[in-house]
Amino acid sequence: MSERGLRLLASGFYGGFNLGDEAVLAGLLRLMREAPCHVDLTVLSGNPELTAQTHGVRAMSRALARDMLARAVELRRSDALILGGGGLLQDISGRRGIRGTLGRTLSLANWARRAHVPLVFWGVGVGPLRPRAIPLVARALRSAAIVAVRDEASQSLCAELGVEARLVPDHAWALPLPARDAGDRLGISLRHWQGLDVGAVARGLRAVQGRFHRPALFIAMEEPDLEVGHMLQEALGADSLEVPDRLPTLAGAVDQFGQCAGIVAMRLHAGLLAAAQGIPSIGIAYDAKVSELHRSLGDDGLFVPIALAGTAPGLLADALSRRTGWSQRLRAYAGDRQREAAAAARELLARLHQHG
Repeated sequence: MSERGLRLLASGFYGGFNLGDEAVLAGLLRLMREAPCHVDLTVLSGNPELTAQTHGVRAMSRALARDMLARAVELRRSDALILGGGGLLQDISGRRGIRGTLGRTLSLANWARRAHVPLVFWGVGVGPLRPRAIPLVARALRSAAIVAVRDEASQSLCAELGVEARLVPDHAWALPLPARDAGDRLGISLRHWQGLDVGAVARGLRAVQGRFHRPALFIAMEEPDLEVGHMLQEALGADSLEVPDRLPTLAGAVDQFGQCAGIVAMRLHAGLLAAAQGIPSIGIAYDAKVSELHRSLGDDGLFVPIALAGTAPGLLADALSRRTGWSQRLRAYAGDRQREAAAAARELLARLHQHG
């Protein structure tokens, strides 16, 4: 490897569309900027101008019709293509399944293989997958120089596909988020999903609203979440739930979390960002990744299946009234994950140096 260090190209669901993915990118950039060697990183983004402005990084369009030649040149100049983190290897959520994020991820993997550039899956979620996608994902994983996944369910699925995958923390754990004093309201982060009974959640919130000093706060992680928030507000009453007018920035969402004593977190990164600030939460497990996150918190990890989403506010309120030291334990856990993420990044970069 030359004295210039490493030149890397990274792609994920970046571009300001989903605050969880923006947290993942922010964590990835922090890991690269604190690396023991110089890393020259370029990000492929759905909105490269916004990504460059928000994160202070060089960005290019990931759209197939834009920057094609420039992307090809950048790839061939790179020491590796990093895909991740985030849920890039699944075809259940997203508007177009295999023709959306998963299809784009597989195309990028094939692109790197044809260009003979090392491929790295790092901090990704793998699955759920429909049968037709399984052989395509398996081929992409087997072509990678390094596979590192963010949860045990993904690691198990990789093993079933004949791929050895290392377990690493989600990049978002690398963010140095502030430790919060207990807020005075209940936060809730929901998304559109089949089987979510918004009316039941509204009834659950109504039953506990007298236990918090201020109205509940809806925290949107993606633009369509706001529609769910307004549905919940209509069922509950405008005086009982505050719903923002627009999707906040990542920093704005972090500040919203800071107002809360606890979070009902259907969104994966709502639970993660809460825990990283020492804010207790209960997960609504519409997907295995949500239960995996909350299970990893040990006795402090609460979650319910989506069919029981309406019970989540009451269970969280009861736990908040009974438990002591919850926030301190969450902050200690987050500190451990932050150190593990940094160690994993150092090891990854060392392996890429050796590969070069």
